[in-house]
Amino acid sequence: MAGSHSSVEQVPIGQSASNSAGNASDEQSSRDEKAKKKGSLLIRIWDKSGLNLGMVITMFKGALPPTIAIALFQNTGFANTYSTLGYLVAIMSILSFAIMPRAKFIQTMFFNIIGICIGSCIALLSIYCSVQTRAHTTPHTESTSAGPSPGASVAPYNSSASAVCAIWLFFNIYISNTLRASRPQLQFPVIMYSIFANVASTYAPQFATMSQGISFAKRLLESFLTGFGIAIAVSFLVFPLTSRTVVFKTAAGYIGALRGALKAQCAYLESLESKDAYMGRDKEETEGSDGHRKHHLFHHHRTNRASQPFPEAKGLKSAVAVLAELDGKINGDVPFAKRELAYGKLNASEISELIKLMRLVMLPVMGMSSVADIFDRVAERRGWKTSPDLDPDDDQRTHEAREDEIGQWNEIMRTLHEPFKVLTEAMDQGLEHALYTLELADRPKNSPGRDANKGKDGTVTDTETKGDIVDPGDKNFAEYISAKVDRFYDQRKLTLNTWCHQHGLDLKENQASHDRKLPGDPGWAEHERQQRRLYLILYMEFLLWSTGQAILNLVRFADEKVENGVMKKNRVIAPGMKRLKKWLVNALSHEDSSVDHTPDSTETPGINIQVGDAYQRSKDPEHLPPTNAWQRFGNGIRLISRFLGSQSSAFGFRVACATMSVGIVAFLKDTQAFFIQQRLVWAMIMVAIGMTVTAGAGIFGFIGRVTGTTIAMCTSYLIWYIVDGKTPGVIVLMFVFTFCEFYFILRYPRFVVITILAIVTQVLVVGYELQVQKVGLKIAESNGQPAYPLYELAPYRLACVAGGMLVAFIWTFFPYPLTARSQLRKDLGASLYLLANYYSCVHTTVRTRLHGTEGDPDDKNSVGRRLDKAREKVFTKEMALLAGLREHSNFTKWEPTFGGKFPRQQYDTIIDEAQNVLRYMGLISYASNILRKKDEGDSANASWLKDFSRLMHSVNVTSHELTSTLSLLSASVTNGNALPPYLEAPKPYGLSVKLEAIDADILDVSHITEPGYAAFAVMQIASSLISDDMNKLISNIKSLVGEVDFSFHVISSSDDSLASNDALKGKVD
Repeated sequence: MAGSHSSVEQVPIGQSASNSAGNASDEQSSRDEKAKKKGSLLIRIWDKSGLNLGMVITMFKGALPPTIAIALFQNTGFANTYSTLGYLVAIMSILSFAIMPRAKFIQTMFFNIIGICIGSCIALLSIYCSVQTRAHTTPHTESTSAGPSPGASVAPYNSSASAVCAIWLFFNIYISNTLRASRPQLQFPVIMYSIFANVASTYAPQFATMSQGISFAKRLLESFLTGFGIAIAVSFLVFPLTSRTVVFKTAAGYIGALRGALKAQCAYLESLESKDAYMGRDKEETEGSDGHRKHHLFHHHRTNRASQPFPEAKGLKSAVAVLAELDGKINGDVPFAKRELAYGKLNASEISELIKLMRLVMLPVMGMSSVADIFDRVAERRGWKTSPDLDPDDDQRTHEAREDEIGQWNEIMRTLHEPFKVLTEAMDQGLEHALYTLELADRPKNSPGRDANKGKDGTVTDTETKGDIVDPGDKNFAEYISAKVDRFYDQRKLTLNTWCHQHGLDLKENQASHDRKLPGDPGWAEHERQQRRLYLILYMEFLLWSTGQAILNLVRFADEKVENGVMKKNRVIAPGMKRLKKWLVNALSHEDSSVDHTPDSTETPGINIQVGDAYQRSKDPEHLPPTNAWQRFGNGIRLISRFLGSQSSAFGFRVACATMSVGIVAFLKDTQAFFIQQRLVWAMIMVAIGMTVTAGAGIFGFIGRVTGTTIAMCTSYLIWYIVDGKTPGVIVLMFVFTFCEFYFILRYPRFVVITILAIVTQVLVVGYELQVQKVGLKIAESNGQPAYPLYELAPYRLACVAGGMLVAFIWTFFPYPLTARSQLRKDLGASLYLLANYYSCVHTTVRTRLHGTEGDPDDKNSVGRRLDKAREKVFTKEMALLAGLREHSNFTKWEPTFGGKFPRQQYDTIIDEAQNVLRYMGLISYASNILRKKDEGDSANASWLKDFSRLMHSVNVTSHELTSTLSLLSASVTNGNALPPYLEAPKPYGLSVKLEAIDADILDVSHITEPGYAAFAVMQIASSLISDDMNKLISNIKSLVGEVDFSFHVISSSDDSLASNDALKGKVD
């Protein structure tokens, strides 16, 4: 195919020397084109499937454990040992999820083993209670039939023993699922524990002696542990995957996303050279054939076109959204990678530093994506996006002003084109250099780094061949990037000089002092407009320069690791004792959940983020703090009622009631045999797996899991009857089908539980039939369960699963639903609280930098270092919570609506506005970092920066008003209470006027080349954008929860009667 493709290129149609040669080439090209189309179709199918080598390996690894377990059962010794419980080995090997990265797998398996061992102890205790109850209520009875495993024969029905086991089962399920709801990291272990408890408790009433119960519990424990052992062997020996590998692959994707965002950013800035930045249209769209602007088109767009970003702006926003998603993912994986014992190069602290440096690149890139929003807001403020009925003369003046503004911006962006493009290309190469140097990606085969002249350190040693060319991966590449960044910084003067020249200004100091305008002067409005335009230019230049500086730091970090010999060879990397101790202490404490923690988190909306004690614990208005031992003892008693009244306890109680709705059949005399024979224990297990916290996830889970089980029934028929039940063929086909089913787990994580349930059902049906073939019909039916042929067994399994899911579905809504919508509202309140917390950190950071009290940034105990850590922690939590809120919002459409429509669009708008506020707060913190350098650089720059910092401190650049407003909004949304009347967003800083009032020369245009001046422009713009978004946020929240209204209106002046409006306009439940 490659040869055919090249022939098409070598003999293009229409360039033949003669007709015959042309005809021959046409025929050959036609054949080649068909082959190319055929090949391209296969390639398109492959690309659309999303398959790659890593996915295929993971699919193979996932299908291996159940296949090994089923194959092992064909060994006579294995079959005799596990007898009728052998199918549990395969099921446990699936639920162990061997495809997880090593650190996560080890943590989950550790909890699995501990949980099952505790479960076996509780099971023996319940069996002991049952046996003793039987002994004290009935005469000694002999066992009447064989039991569920060798040595565990069963006795006749005893009501007292059944009642005791039912109580133990209820207690087990309640406690375990309460823990499951409060500790997301225990989701897998609790499901395992629930399966063990269900199986043990339903058989326990039938044992007459402890020896029978011990034999059964031992065999059940061995079955679980054997399944775990198979999963452990596959995880560690078959294509082992470490958490460090996942982090490094994600880091490579992160850097790739940064490169994509830079290219999208460059494309957007280039589009501003010819397009209308306020509407996103090309000039040609608004020019007639004579080159004049079409006035009627302007009016048409004002009246008919909504605020729609053009393709380049959309592309930039999409690229930034991908970055934010990867940032959240990598932050969930890093803690596990740092705990891992590994053989590699970068240790835990170096991984943390790498992630920190990548995030410092992300922040200014995210800030640049807001340029489109700035233009949009300017157009909205000036009435260019609305459709009022204007006077024709006013409309014409507005049109001319707008066209003049567009022309000026087109000229400015053309001036900025070359320096922006050169620096963007250099930054892209810098990111590529970091990929190669840190070995996050392989060099291309045609890369100079793979040249024959390459030295041992990976650099090209033949400098005569290369000359002055520096490529990514070369030794001195950091110097090249540094030169590009410095050159861009120097070119800023040319750009700013051009802008000032257009407006009659000069960069010479005090040149324009006599022309300075003050508020109230005739030219003040134009002065403000020019100042805003200057600030936006500085905003873009500063963010681009900051991105270059951040990439330069990343490049230097990579080069430092090469120079220090870190990247030269692998070494054993072990977590320190402090890290291990921290892991052990926090293993059972509250922690932020991620998708890998919770098997049903892809179906359960939202994300469990711990927002802090201040949010979860409030001062008790009914109790003073305890002052003596008796009062402290009383507080301990109150903890019991607080626990029983918690949401986690309510969820555990629901699951226990749902389980007993099916389990009661096993504890009644007339139905106990039916329960055993029809294998209703799997309906109970489905309840444990299928119960979700919210109603939206319950509907989605019910439909999806019944559908998955139906598909599993069909695949069971195919696996069994294609090879006519022949054991070798059945095992091979089961592997193939399981291999394909793992594709859906990897490609569509939202359906992970549905797919796992389908695999479990498939293994359960096919594995049971193979078990009957191996042990014989007599032994297979010794546990009281008749052996059905597969075509009957599969529908029975489907009926059990559907029945269990139906019970779980009912108990999700009964006695009252825990809706995804109410949970979304509470999580949104938590998000606003975290936003207030983050701004408080930013506020303190800016003040400490102004005061110069941050201390040494390399000192872990310094104020600045601790603030950086706290700010980064809250920022990461807020990013994860906002991403979870978007997923959570999608689940609201699965809930039935009774009454008015759910305002999902308003919630989505609030989430987006909170995201914007977070981004602009991050920019303020990032820009204020320049204040750290007031003691660095040349004396002139340092002097101006010191004066600037002193004045900024004197005007009180930050306030706690925004923190208070966000906290108030959080409480109102969380509790559903109406907002207080006349609530307004804090005003923007207005620093320009305040600073100029104190020192008229501090913001003179002669200082615009100072980095601090540009940083000031970023802070000024960001604060203005925060104020705009806060106004929108308050307005949208007010429309959700209402506003208290105390206003009174005069109805009749004759009788002076007064009437009030509604005393409270708010949310009514």
